Amino acid sequence: MSLRFFPLLFHSTPRFFQLFSLHLLSLISASVLSFLTLEGAFAQEAIRILSHEFNPDDITVGDPVQLRLQIEADEKLHIYLDPIDRSDHEHLEVDKPQVQRIESEGTPAGKARYEVTYPLRAFAIGTHTLPSITIKYTGADGNNGSIQTPAYLFEVRSVKPPGATEMKEIKGPLPAPPNWSLYILVLLLVIVVIGAIIFVYLRKRVKSIDLPSEVVPQRQPHEIAYEQLNRIEGMNWVAQGEMKVYHTEISHVIRQYIAARYHIPALELTTQELLDRLQPENIPKDVVRQFFTNCDLVKFARYSPTKPEAHEQMAEARQIVDETKQLGVGVGEEQESEIREELTCL
Repeated sequence: MSLRFFPLLFHSTPRFFQLFSLHLLSLISASVLSFLTLEGAFAQEAIRILSHEFNPDDITVGDPVQLRLQIEADEKLHIYLDPIDRSDHEHLEVDKPQVQRIESEGTPAGKARYEVTYPLRAFAIGTHTLPSITIKYTGADGNNGSIQTPAYLFEVRSVKPPGATEMKEIKGPLPAPPNWSLYILVLLLVIVVIGAIIFVYLRKRVKSIDLPSEVVPQRQPHEIAYEQLNRIEGMNWVAQGEMKVYHTEISHVIRQYIAARYHIPALELTTQELLDRLQPENIPKDVVRQFFTNCDLVKFARYSPTKPEAHEQMAEARQIVDETKQLGVGVGEEQESEIREELTCL
């Protein structure tokens, strides 16, 4: 009876006869393998299959199974292991064969023994055939040869427990509840955009109405300078010994005053550049030179003046403002605000 008739026979006979046939087929395979092994021993002493191990009992879907062969061959042989042919067995998953040399005292001289393992899995229920495996070799004289293992018949059972019903189809995902937070966010965004449009429109209409400009009173530069000098004097830095901060503040106030009074960038000029720019003006240059020189000594040369000298610097600052102030020329609120911010940052 040919092996191709076994699947039909297995599906048309009782379970007992199927198991009996499996064991019978295993015995027949073992006999064929023994016959091939004896034939190879007599006809081809170069290589032979010593034993095989394949247990087809109690195999379920996806279970790892191993076909293990022990081979004895001449040490000078080059052995090539063909992979298991899966062209007609797509349900089989076969890994690469694993080869390990066996060191045994019973190995004849000039021979080597190997253990070849084929790991595989079956993913289809029913009776399946593991095809023959071809082992090729090339001798030292260049002659080629090959031997084959027998085919193995095995049955794969389902992993479903007895009495279980068939699996139902997977239901599709439930529809997600509506994302109300997204809708609310979009609604708020629309309200904000509409409100911004209305605000811009109304503002343009208000600006289009000509209103009389409000007269903003302006303060004169010397008034701002007097106020800042009084503020510095009230900080009590001289009594605290903060001479560098004290002289830095006074110097900055006078430079800011000169910049507003004479419209020159006094804060960006050195002391000499500032005096050169003030030459045409009616200003006490000697007092200004001495004042800025003393301040620079404290700020940059680490000179530590006495308290009377510090108070003298305040008097010179007030003298410069007194002798150069110009009545009737004011500073706007915006410019005064800038002056206050610069002095506060010091």
